[in-house]
Amino acid sequence: MHEFDFLGELVLIGAMAVAIILVFQRLKIPPVIGLIFTGIILGPSGIGVVYDEKLISTLAELGVVLLLFTIGLEFSLDDLKRLRRIVLVGGVVQIVITGMAVSFLAYWLMLAIGREISTSAAIFLGLAFSVSSTAICLKILTDREELELPHGRIALGILIFQDLAIVPLMIGISFLNPEVVPSLETVFRKIGFIALFASGIFFGFRIFMPRMVRIIASLHAREVLVIGALVICFGSAWLTSMAGLSLALGSFVAGMVIASTDESHQISVTIDPFREAFTSIFFISVGLLLDVRMIDLPLFALIALGVLLVKGLLVTIVSVFLGNSIRVSLMAGMALAQIGEFSFVLAESGLSNNVIDHEVFQAMLSIIVVTMIVTPAMIAIAPRLADQVAPALGFIPLVSRNAPTAPVRPDDSTIICAGEIHAAIIGFGVNGQNVAAVLHATNISYSVLEIDREIVRNMRRKGEPIYYGDCTERKSLLRAGIDHARAVVLGISDMTAVRRSIGMIRQINPKAFIIVRSRTLDRIDELYAAGADVVVTEKFETSIQIFSQLLNHFTVDPELILQQQEIIRRECEKIFRHSPGMLR
Repeated sequence: MHEFDFLGELVLIGAMAVAIILVFQRLKIPPVIGLIFTGIILGPSGIGVVYDEKLISTLAELGVVLLLFTIGLEFSLDDLKRLRRIVLVGGVVQIVITGMAVSFLAYWLMLAIGREISTSAAIFLGLAFSVSSTAICLKILTDREELELPHGRIALGILIFQDLAIVPLMIGISFLNPEVVPSLETVFRKIGFIALFASGIFFGFRIFMPRMVRIIASLHAREVLVIGALVICFGSAWLTSMAGLSLALGSFVAGMVIASTDESHQISVTIDPFREAFTSIFFISVGLLLDVRMIDLPLFALIALGVLLVKGLLVTIVSVFLGNSIRVSLMAGMALAQIGEFSFVLAESGLSNNVIDHEVFQAMLSIIVVTMIVTPAMIAIAPRLADQVAPALGFIPLVSRNAPTAPVRPDDSTIICAGEIHAAIIGFGVNGQNVAAVLHATNISYSVLEIDREIVRNMRRKGEPIYYGDCTERKSLLRAGIDHARAVVLGISDMTAVRRSIGMIRQINPKAFIIVRSRTLDRIDELYAAGADVVVTEKFETSIQIFSQLLNHFTVDPELILQQQEIIRRECEKIFRHSPGMLR
């Protein structure tokens, strides 16, 4: 039974991961770090008891495929259209300027320490280090519920382009081979074939994928749903890999196409356990890759720090160039500062093409792993750090196209007192739009502050009194008329931004009545402490609506139902304070 020896390694990996994560949770360290640390301990840099790296890397790649598939299920083609400027403009600019900057710095640094490298090797390092980790970024942003926030969507858009750019980068590396001079005709033919095949696959997905999903779901057999979901996920990844594109990109596109169907939630629930298991193996594999002598580690850590600073700064500049606020841009820059898992593939390609030698290859792997290890901590501290740094960078002019000097009001909106705005809405998602619709219907004037340019552009065409700006910036709040508002409704999900915005509003307009939304009950105390007058908790209000509908069904007197609602709201903190598990 020696062919199953790898099971012992998998059992050891799993047991060690559970033990380390239990310790890390007590230290309040993210589980992702525990998984990477598990790989370091068991790999060649630690006790070196895991040898089947090929199997581990295969399972890890399956984890990335499943992760991107489930993220695609929460994403739609309409969302992709909204991100097209970030994907096409931001993605291109980010890779180009990052590649150029890293290439120059790599050549200069090696020259400074007396270990000169060729120009082609420096260019290769720039290309390889320009991409970020799709798996780590999206996993952490999803777990922190930040993927739908502005900086999360910027990160997602740039990551999508980076996945698309893997094939051109691979082709570009072949040009750097000093021993081979590829024909331009061959290269263009290959690119044309890849583009044609990829387009055929994408439109094929749109035509056949929804039908396949409906057929599988109509059988009402969980076993079939599980197998069918895995077939769709891995089959899509396999098809795009045949076109020369990445496996993960294929699974993401498939999930995105399926997202428009009614069965997408069923498939997401079915895939989740597999995704969690395989993505955990991916993070462990990152630690297993680290194979470096302790004497070299400080140097590699220092270089990794330099890469993080350069990439983070350049992504921030690109985001500001696209018109995003400095605060949001800084958080996006910190999320994308690391080097990605596809850089491992590019590094192997560079080694096989004789662009770099084995020593540089090992150094690259070590630097990549170090940047990945610190990423969870960087994303965690990004909101607080951005709050501290953004005000100091307020002198930097933002791209302010399409920002009007005065709001556009609906023609039939009534202004009770001239020059006074009766309500200000921050965030124009579903909640913000519903509040605006009610205010408009009741002839109460309002203004809106929104950080998403596309929403601002579309809503302004419809006549909404909407401004573009960041709610954590005083100038943006003043532009939206916060100083004259009787009430302010914050409908955004970024709790760090909400707390900072409340403080800023209190400075500008101490008498304003501030209503804030919160997804969970554990945020209530800090939001009231920040200065909110009313905190509406989504999950708690949902439970109130449920029992209200139930009592209404049993013909309970409406006045008694209202009394029960008030009692529950008044006592909610006492009810849940002693039940921490119910706060989430």
